[in-house]
Formats: sequence, C-alpha cells, structure tokens
Amino acid sequence: MDRFEDYNQIADRLADHARDGTTDSAPDILRIPASYYLDPELWKIEVERIFKRVPLLLAFTGELRQPGRYKAMKAAGVPVVMIRGRDGVVRAFLNACRHRGARVMEEGTGKCVRMVCPYHAWAYDERGALVKVADPEKFGDFDTAGEGLTELPCAEVAGLIFVSLTPGAAMDIDAWLGGFREELEKLEMADWEVCATQSLETANWKLAHDGYVDGYHIASLHPKTIAAFSQSNVLTYDAFGPHQRIGFAHHNILPVTEKPPAERTLNDGLTVIRTIFPHVSLAVRHGEGGVVSQLFPGPTHDTSYTIQAFLAPKVPETEEEKAMFGMRTKMLYEVVRDEDYKTVDGVQEGLASGAIPDVIFGRNEIGNQRLHKWIAYYCQETPDPSARPDL
Repeated sequence: MDRFEDYNQIADRLADHARDGTTDSAPDILRIPASYYLDPELWKIEVERIFKRVPLLLAFTGELRQPGRYKAMKAAGVPVVMIRGRDGVVRAFLNACRHRGARVMEEGTGKCVRMVCPYHAWAYDERGALVKVADPEKFGDFDTAGEGLTELPCAEVAGLIFVSLTPGAAMDIDAWLGGFREELEKLEMADWEVCATQSLETANWKLAHDGYVDGYHIASLHPKTIAAFSQSNVLTYDAFGPHQRIGFAHHNILPVTEKPPAERTLNDGLTVIRTIFPHVSLAVRHGEGGVVSQLFPGPTHDTSYTIQAFLAPKVPETEEEKAMFGMRTKMLYEVVRDEDYKTVDGVQEGLASGAIPDVIFGRNEIGNQRLHKWIAYYCQETPDPSARPDL
C-alpha cells in the first residue's frame, strides 16, 4: 500500500459522514466529575505519574541540527538542557550545575563549545561531563569524574526529540509510539526547520488539551476562522495506543472524493491532526509544515502554558514568504488565545464556581473520552498493561 493511501481512506470516511450526517463515535456518553479539573492533589499525581514518567516531546531535529546546538527549557517545572554531541547524538540533562545547582544554560536555543555555568564558571562538555572547575587550586582536592550533569533518557525519532524527566528511567521510544512512529515518519519532519515559536497561557492543562481533540466546537467557536474551510462535527478518529490521528472534513470533501484516488491531491479536502500523549498536537501537512503545540502544566492546578512551534521545509526567505509566514503565525496565535483559550479560561471559572457537578462528553466527542481514559490509566501508581483502555 502506498504510504499515503490512508489519507484517501480517511477522506472517504469523512465523505461518508458528511453525506450521512454522522461522525466517528463512542458507544456511550461519558460523565467526569467537575473536581477532575479542580483537585490540586489529582493535578500533582498527573504531573508526577504522567509528565515525569512518560517520554515528552521537548525539541525538534531542526533546532539541534549541528553539533554544539542546544536547547534549554523548563518542562513541568523541571529544568532541562538538550545538546547534540560531536558524535551526532542528542543528549538531555537536568539543567542544574553539580556545584550549587544553578542553571547552567539560560532558556532558549543556541550553540556552544562547552556548557558553562554563569555562577562560578564550572564547564561541561556535550556529554555532560565536568571538564573544568574554576580556580581548582583554591577550591580544593576534587575528583571531577562522575560529577557531571545528571543525564535524562532521550531519543530522537522522526525529527522529534523525546525526553523523560526522571533520571535513570527506562525509555523504549518504539514501544511508547508503537504504530504511531510510522505515522510520524511519513511526515518527514526531520528535514523541517523551526521558523518561529510563541507561547500562551491558560487554565488547567486537561481543559486546554480537550480543545485539541474536539471538532464539535468549530462552527460555534471559530465561525470566521477555522469554520471558513472546515466542517464542524464531521470527524474520523484513529487510535494508536494513547496517541490519536483525527481527520477533519473540509467543506469540499464531497467533490474531492468524487475523483479517483490517483487524481486527488494530498491534503485536499481534509485536515489531519495528530496528538502525542500526553501533551502534543501536530497540525502539520506533509510537504508544507505547520504548527506543533506542546502543552505543559503550569505551577498550579488551574494553570498551563502552550508552546507553539512553527515548522516548515525551509525558513522563509523572500519578503513575500516572510509576510505570509508572519500572517499565519499571528492568526494561529490569536485564534488560540482569543477563541480557544479565552473559552477554556471561562470553563475553569465555571467549574470552580460549583455551577455544574460534572462534565459531559457526548458520543461524538470520542477523542476527549479516549484522552481522559488514558490519563486515568497512567495516573495509576503501577498501570496494568492488561487493563489498557480499549476505546
């Protein structure tokens, strides 16, 4: 089978739904207590058992393409620095100096020969080894072996760099992604560049994530933006363990699918959104790029922040390309800020007021139902593989 034949299959499924007035659905509705979004203790469990255990997408190959390129950031409150070594391997470390715990690298991206702590100038190489102690004669006898930065499990797959925030944790990225790895690889993101990033803040991370797997709200919440090209509540959902592939029907889905598959253009008539559990939405198109949204819990249960990374096969060069790119990044930022996250903030207030006892997910909101079943699964102290969600 052609590696993009599944796009035609998704398009045909969407066309059937558009024609029949249906959408992919769960067997029943699902009720979740409002406290699920409000409980600080549950939020702590989510951070400890999900965000600090499972592989998180923290960087892109395009950000760390050459040896010495690094990226420093915080994820779920944990300071992380990633750097590509001279051997071509990307490694990740806790961004904390072995001397006194200071941040070794300021947050952001750049290139360096060594990672040097600004506090007392202790220096580390790209493998995290401590290679220099300032004024060693005055500091005193000190064996630097084994006193390097604390390494974190790290893997690079399909142009994406995954890190586990727990030192020494086992990380099998192939097992984690399962069949989703092939889905990601066919996008060829390893060849793409990160052309811009921007961040937004909003309410509880689960409330934010709900919007990324929900196509029920398009007509009502985005009437002048996304609804201009995409139908509302006409979707396909495919599960790859906790990860999802969601097909959104465009208004022209029926005439597109009337053409033989060989005459169709890839991406015509539909948008495919992929989510990587627990915190990533990839709104990207093969050969074109797009936006990858990384959602992280904030410092409290009722806050979160999202990093939007805009990827493209090449950095915009001409004035026209730069103008078009700028318009797109501005539009996506404003849609999420002024439509999605403004609404999410209101949901947080409504739930906190005690106005409703529970949240109701319809049969058509299968993406949300699946998301929350997997959150509950991974919140267990020891998840039982035989009891994995089967929705």
